[in-house]
Amino acid sequence: MNEQDRAIINQGNWFSSRADEFQQSLLQHAKVIKLDAGEALFLRGDENSGLYAVLNGVMRVSGANSEGKEAVLTFIDASTWFGEVALFDGGLRTHDVHAQIPSRLLFIPYRALIQLLAAKPIYWHDFGVLLSQKMRLLFTSLEDHALLTAQQKVCKRLLIMTATSLARNTATIMLSQQQLADMTYLTRQTINQILQLLSEKKHCIFTLSTGRNYR
Repeated sequence: MNEQDRAIINQGNWFSSRADEFQQSLLQHAKVIKLDAGEALFLRGDENSGLYAVLNGVMRVSGANSEGKEAVLTFIDASTWFGEVALFDGGLRTHDVHAQIPSRLLFIPYRALIQLLAAKPIYWHDFGVLLSQKMRLLFTSLEDHALLTAQQKVCKRLLIMTATSLARNTATIMLSQQQLADMTYLTRQTINQILQLLSEKKHCIFTLSTGRNYR
């Protein structure tokens, strides 16, 4: 991991707010891995391999039914850590994670995490903070699902993705209308209608293409 990678990791709220000793203890076990676009990091039911943070690129979190139909839950961007759930319950991976575009990840092996926590049990609190941050986001998402209109859900999701994209100095985000539908619990037809309506408004921040939308 180079200085640029460390700077990216420091942009994340969770890691940057941890004590220096914790940061150094965690990063001394870190490895950098690379994934091509579409390559799987892990799949639902896989054993817990460890903790990850995105250095460059975007990771797609999804699930699939018995017929292979994929439902996208969210996208994970630079400086975001993930994989902590299985650290707490010792269970299997709950969802599939693929690289949406070519990506580089920071990887802390599970064995190293367990050894670190055995030596410093107080660090469980730090990982608990990471898990609680995800829970807060989940509750906000559930509230949005219950209270926002379909158009408000779409606009909020696009604004969040745009803000994240700008934070990593990327001018374009790309996803299919079906992926956006999955993330907002709407149908693709409803998404298409809302995007058509929004694209006609003044100062629209995206353009439409066949099956995809771009900022």
